[in-house]
Amino acid sequence: MKKFMMLAAMMLMSIGAFAQEGAMSVGAHLGYAGYGDGYSPLGLGARFQYGITESIRGELDGNFWFKKNEVGLWDANVNLQYLFPVAEDIKIYPLLGLTFMGTHGLDENETAFGFNIGAGAEYYLQDNLKLSLDVKYQNAKKTKSVSYSFAGQTVSTDVDVLKANGTVFQLGIAYVFY
Repeated sequence: MKKFMMLAAMMLMSIGAFAQEGAMSVGAHLGYAGYGDGYSPLGLGARFQYGITESIRGELDGNFWFKKNEVGLWDANVNLQYLFPVAEDIKIYPLLGLTFMGTHGLDENETAFGFNIGAGAEYYLQDNLKLSLDVKYQNAKKTKSVSYSFAGQTVSTDVDVLKANGTVFQLGIAYVFY
């Protein structure tokens, strides 16, 4: 895993050296997160994409996941995508990225770092308007040690205070600037 993360970091740093002026897009999306454990929220999000080269694109993406059982989540993501044109108006792409996630609606909110890996497709309705569908696995988790007394003894255990491991689906629309 360490080698993989080092390779991903080196790729991200080297891309800047070859950056060319490219297309940008701004959009919004609806999402569904299948995190399991009874927490599968719906959410709204926004994204900004920048074409680093003709085939490589960087993306900033954020989501607000609605509360379910009094707890909600938000996330901010940095993703890298490699575009494959499969038809005149259709492109598919794998994506790899990092996520920073947090809770909302609790007395004590928690945050955690994680990763994204997945794929997507986009269809151009017009030159400047596109629809997209992303499916990614998102993994972010934070565990805390908790101690309590029971029958005169102190018991310590680890508790997941933030766990968001699962598949995320996003359906979006974006405006493209050239």
